[in-house]
Amino acid sequence: MVEDVNTRPLGLSQLLAPLGLKRFFAEHWQQRPLRLALPPDIFQNILAAVGPLEIPRMVPLAARGCQAWLNNRYVAHSVFTVDAAEAQEFYDAGATLYFLDVPLPSLTNAVADSLGAPRDRVLASLFLTPPNAGAAPHFDKNENFTVQLTGRKRWHVGDAPALKNAPEGHICGRPLGAPLDELRAQVVDPPRSWIELAAGSLLYVPRGVVHGTEAGEASWSLNLSYTRLMWVELICEELKYELAKLPEWRESVAGVGTGSDKEAQRMNPVPGLIAQLQKILEQDIAVKFAPPRSDKTT
Repeated sequence: MVEDVNTRPLGLSQLLAPLGLKRFFAEHWQQRPLRLALPPDIFQNILAAVGPLEIPRMVPLAARGCQAWLNNRYVAHSVFTVDAAEAQEFYDAGATLYFLDVPLPSLTNAVADSLGAPRDRVLASLFLTPPNAGAAPHFDKNENFTVQLTGRKRWHVGDAPALKNAPEGHICGRPLGAPLDELRAQVVDPPRSWIELAAGSLLYVPRGVVHGTEAGEASWSLNLSYTRLMWVELICEELKYELAKLPEWRESVAGVGTGSDKEAQRMNPVPGLIAQLQKILEQDIAVKFAPPRSDKTT
């Protein structure tokens, strides 16, 4: 185990206490980055939850494996899956190590609950960056909260998303793939402005914001990543489940298009389905997913 099971939860209200949740959601959530200094007691609780920062310890803890990232003037951004012995060798050769999905439920569950997101969508991972290494400029499809644990790291960060609510990530300098090209995402230059994170600092980077990193010294950092669940995914999946219960929606499609036979067109139920869909959206989907109403008394 990485943490004591009795470690008190650390949700967004604790992590973002210097700013407050109201300002965070109004001014930063999915809009622009945020850097702040964590309260000392919160930072110490995070360090205690993570435990000793050692490569041989972290590799087996990473539920989705350990990756070595190489990116320098001779090697374009490349990713290798490594074991404990290989991880140390790659690190000594200048690679950043990425320990993916380290169990830290006092953090991940609390952050997910704060967001009202599925718990399995929030992961804790760790980065170990050697001196003079870092990550190539890119943007992610995830909402990222990074806590600098040791050392210092310089971040080149854009002011706003290059693509609002990006459905996929992208590495700058590479061709855009689907669906980014279909959304007419513009290839952007790496940001020139930079900020430096010291131990005890937190940085929120919304999905779609271009960022890259470089470390002047050995650096451990914790990444709390919300692998986005988009409304289009959530509601379409729930609608499909609800509509499949109704025989009208399970009918074979017929009578679509001007070239279809008039008799087939008479079998087209779309006007009635639309009315039924509106009712389901208002009575089932809204009740299940919309925030509860607050009863105001005068």
